[in-house]
Amino acid sequence: MTFKDLRDYIKFMDERGKIIHIEDDVDPVLEIAEVSRRATYANLPPLLFEKVKNYEGWKVLTNVFGSMESVYDVFGTRDLEGISQSFLSILGELPVTLLEKVKSLGNALRMGKFMPKSSSPKFEESPIGLTDVPALKTWPNDAGRYFTFSIVITKDPSGAYNLSVYRVQVLNEREAIVHWQAFKRGSLTASKYKERGVTKIPVAIVNGVDPVIAFTASSPVPPGLDKYLFAGILRGEGVDVHELSNGILVPSHAESVFEGYVDLNDLRLEGPFGDHLGYYTPQDYYPVFKLERSYVRKSPIFHATSVGKPPLEDAWIGKAVERLFLPFLKMIVPELVDMNLPEYGLFTGIGIFSIRKSYPGQGKRAMMSIWGTGQLSLLKVVIVVDSDVNVHDLNQVLYAIASTVDPARDVLVIPNVLTDSLDHTTPHPPLGSKVGIDATRKFKEELGREWPEEVKSDEEVVKRITPIWEKIRAKYPPLR
Repeated sequence: MTFKDLRDYIKFMDERGKIIHIEDDVDPVLEIAEVSRRATYANLPPLLFEKVKNYEGWKVLTNVFGSMESVYDVFGTRDLEGISQSFLSILGELPVTLLEKVKSLGNALRMGKFMPKSSSPKFEESPIGLTDVPALKTWPNDAGRYFTFSIVITKDPSGAYNLSVYRVQVLNEREAIVHWQAFKRGSLTASKYKERGVTKIPVAIVNGVDPVIAFTASSPVPPGLDKYLFAGILRGEGVDVHELSNGILVPSHAESVFEGYVDLNDLRLEGPFGDHLGYYTPQDYYPVFKLERSYVRKSPIFHATSVGKPPLEDAWIGKAVERLFLPFLKMIVPELVDMNLPEYGLFTGIGIFSIRKSYPGQGKRAMMSIWGTGQLSLLKVVIVVDSDVNVHDLNQVLYAIASTVDPARDVLVIPNVLTDSLDHTTPHPPLGSKVGIDATRKFKEELGREWPEEVKSDEEVVKRITPIWEKIRAKYPPLR
């Protein structure tokens, strides 16, 4: 299933009774965000605000990724891992590493099916400015109104396209601050241009696209892999695109497009902003986007979200990322069995990983591999357990920690490394510390003696008492 655009998705959901239409006049300043958060906490479907106070003609869509059920609706399947596995199976016996596979795709597949395709735009040039869009103010002490689910599109000097969701603080009709953190692809692209003496980077800020494209933009796709290509992989077909006058390709069916450039020499204080940790992030300096041209569709729809204490939309996007990227991560960490980025672990806060352990020291080795992989490098706490531990059952994880860990031997603290710059606990952002916990059973070389034998029932006794036990269970249901 592939949606052509955001309207196609809304129609699909409407036909199934899975869109909540809100006819009341609701203000984008605090009110839409308040309703949206309540809907997400209550596991309600997406919300379409039909009347937006002071923004006649606009609609606002929120809560697209408000639950795992909503995520499954976006992708048309509950088997998210299967999407990635199907793509990787196509690659067959190409070179071993993911990057080598990607580089070989041109010869192996010609990539025609997944590559972006030129298409006439549905939007038209318009005189609107950045303040003419119903951007949200999501929390009372936010610095102003923000684009919270708009897509910032840049083109790497290598030619690869980056689509990312960064919060964008609207300053006035023509200017906005782009919050791309260190290590994010937009910031890395900016560094490459700056090394070449270029300080005005062509950029487009796009809103209102097929939710799979929006999901791709918010995902930690490895640097070097074109995000249009990855969106094509997830959609099963390439994205329809249109080239703007500044050379940036944008989705042809976008609801609104702002064309311009980010001025790396114009840094201004951004924030505070109530972010996904549930606290306001302090002010810091980020570059300014300068608007040159605007485009909009008739009767436009603005896609937005509100973040805060979990679980909100970003938590469920994180769970979808976990499932979709697991097959790719297994290529980099072959012993990996499963992973869990718990919704209350704040995505970059805590990660739990199970491995097939076959030699001493493998738990810490896997830990290092995970920290060396893309956005997982931002994880503050990494817990590694054995393959027979269900990483999604936190009681099993706690038992593994309690029964396998000697803190002096198995807990690793690494100071002064790159962390999530939104993490208010770090003393000198973006540098902080990390904790790794090796909660695997230890080999003799690690423990100094053989690992003790686990308790197990006698198989003959189990066979004899099973009929007795079944009669007991049939007569006495478990206490609630």
